[in-house]
Amino acid sequence: MKTKPTKPSDISKSNVRGSRFKIYLQVPLLLTSASVGLGQPVITQQPQSCTNAIGTTATFTVAATGAPPLAYQWQKLYVTWSDMGCTAANFVLTNVQTGYAGDYRVIITNVGGAVTSAVAHLTVVTPPLIIPATSLQSTAVFAGGTCTSGVRASGTLPVLYQWQLNGQDLSAQTNSTLVVGDAQATDEGDYTVVVRNAGGVVTNDPPVRLWVVPTPQWVKGNITNRAGLRLPYFYNLPANYDPGRSYPLFCFIHGCCVFNENVLPDTFTGSAVASAWASYKQQASDPVIAVWPTRPQSDTTSGWTVQYLQLVSAMFDALMAEFNIDPDRVYVMGHSEGVHAAWDLIGLRPGFFAAAWLNNGWQGSAPVATLKQVPFWVFSSQGDTAVPVADSRTMVMQLRHAGATAIYTEFSSAGHDDTLVTAVCIPAAVDWYLAQRRGLPSTAQPLLSVTNPAPGATYTTGAGSLNLAGSAVALGEGIGSVSWANTANGASGKAAGASAWSAANIPFKPDTTNLVVLTATTTSWAPAWGGSTTFNGSITVVSSPIRAILTSQGSRASLNWTGGGPPYRIQRATDLALDDWTDVLSDATPPVTLPLSGRAGFYRIVGQ
Repeated sequence: MKTKPTKPSDISKSNVRGSRFKIYLQVPLLLTSASVGLGQPVITQQPQSCTNAIGTTATFTVAATGAPPLAYQWQKLYVTWSDMGCTAANFVLTNVQTGYAGDYRVIITNVGGAVTSAVAHLTVVTPPLIIPATSLQSTAVFAGGTCTSGVRASGTLPVLYQWQLNGQDLSAQTNSTLVVGDAQATDEGDYTVVVRNAGGVVTNDPPVRLWVVPTPQWVKGNITNRAGLRLPYFYNLPANYDPGRSYPLFCFIHGCCVFNENVLPDTFTGSAVASAWASYKQQASDPVIAVWPTRPQSDTTSGWTVQYLQLVSAMFDALMAEFNIDPDRVYVMGHSEGVHAAWDLIGLRPGFFAAAWLNNGWQGSAPVATLKQVPFWVFSSQGDTAVPVADSRTMVMQLRHAGATAIYTEFSSAGHDDTLVTAVCIPAAVDWYLAQRRGLPSTAQPLLSVTNPAPGATYTTGAGSLNLAGSAVALGEGIGSVSWANTANGASGKAAGASAWSAANIPFKPDTTNLVVLTATTTSWAPAWGGSTTFNGSITVVSSPIRAILTSQGSRASLNWTGGGPPYRIQRATDLALDDWTDVLSDATPPVTLPLSGRAGFYRIVGQ
C-alpha cells in the first residue's frame, strides 16, 4: 500500500498537534551582481567630437562609474571597429594628420559587464596654404591702368579671403581675386591677402608692391664722337624738377637685338615695370632722374662696343653738367647683353658709380679689381634659356673673391625677361639699390656683418687661425645658413648659427693676405619663381707669424721681431717644461733691450 505524500499544510497541522520532529527547507539562492553592489559600468560623460588642425593634439575623454577596476579599450572605425591600443580613460592623439579623421568609441568593462560609449568624430582640417603664383607678385602699372592680382590657396573648405593695402582691410575685397582698376596714386602700396579657414590663418609673405607710375615724359638727346659715331639716349626728369635740389641718376643699359632709338623704354616689356623707379610714391620720397642710352636705328648688329661705352661715359658728363645730379648717387643697371656693358662701363670710370644692378648676363673684360669698391645686386634664373645661369654664378664668385659685396638672387624657373620684370619690382632690391652711396659701406639690408674682431679695413695676426663672429639680417626674412671660405688657401666651412653666427678656427695661409668671404642665404622675394638670395661680407686678414731674434749685447740682450699685430707683450719662462711664462713687458714695440742677470731664461712675444 502506497503512502500518500504529506503536503506542507499537513505537516504544519501535525506540528501543531505536538509532533516532535524538525523540518529543514532548502531554498535555492540566486546571487546577482546587483545584490552585492557589482553593477556594470555606467558612462557619466560621453567622449565628444572635436575638430583639429593638422599637427595639433586631439584628446577624447570618457568618465564612468562602476565596480572597480574599470578597463578601457578605445576603437576606431575602419571597415569594422578596430582596437587602438589605448586602455586609459583619456585617448590622446598627437600630431594629427588627415588619416586620423574618423569615428572613435570606447568599450568599458568590469566584473559586472561592459558598456560601449557613444561615437565621437574627429574632423581634421588642413590649415590654409598660399600656393606661389605669378598672379601674386610685385608689379607696376601706368596710372589709369588695371592690375589684377589673384591668390591660390589650399586647405579645408570653406576658405575665406580679406585683401589689405598697407595693413588695412580693403572694404568688400573678400574674393580670391583683387582687381585695381583706373589705378591712381592712392592705390600704390603693399598688398597682402589674409586667408583663413577652420584650421588657421595665413598671410602672403612677402607683401606684393603695386607701383603706380605716371607716364614718363622722355626727352631725346644725342652725343657724337669725333669719328661721327652717334649715341642716342632718352632721359626723364622727376615731376616738378627743382634745379636747387640734388637728384640721383639711374642709367639702364638694355640688351641686344630689337632695341634702338625707335624703341622707348616703356615698350621694353610692354608694361610699366621698367619704370617702377618713377612711381608716384617713389618720386614723392626719393625722385630719380633716369636715362636710357640706346643705339642708332641703323646699327642693329655691333652691340655695346668700347666706342659706344665711351659715349655713354660722355653722356653722364653732359647730363651732370645740365642737371643737378648727386655725384654720390649715380647708379647703373644692365640686362642681358647690357650686363657686360655695365661691367666695362664701371671699369672705364672707377670710383664713379654708387651701385650696380645686373640681370641675366655675363661679365665684361674690365679687371674685376677695378670694380670691387662698387656694391652689386645680381639676378639670374635656372629657367633662363638665353644666358646660362653659370655665367652669373661665375661673375658673382669673381666679385666676391675680389673683395666686393655682391648680393645674388637666383630664381628656379623664371625666364630670361621674366627675371628682369620680377626683379625691378622687388621693393627690397629697389630700396637697397637707392640706399647705396659712393665710397661708403652699405648699411641697407640684406646685410652680413663681421663684428668680432672689430670691423676694420685689414686685420693683422700672427696666429695660424682665427675665430670670427657676426650677424646676418634680411628685412625680417629667415636666414638659412652662413658659410665661410678663405680664398688664399681654399679652406671653407659652415658657421654655427644664422642671424647671429660664429666660425671657429678658420685657418690662414701664413705670410700672405687672406680674404675670408662669409655668405648668408635667404629668400628670393619671389615665391612663384622659387630660388634664393645669397649675400656676403668679408674680412681681410694679414697672416704674419711673429719671428723673433734675440742677440747678445754684453750685459744686455736685444729682442727684435717682425710679424703679428699689436699690442705686443714680452713674456719670460725659466723652464719650458714647467710652462711658467710670465709677463715682463706690455705694450712693447720692437726692438726691446733685456737685462742679462740671474739665471738663464726664455723669452717670447705675444701679439694679435
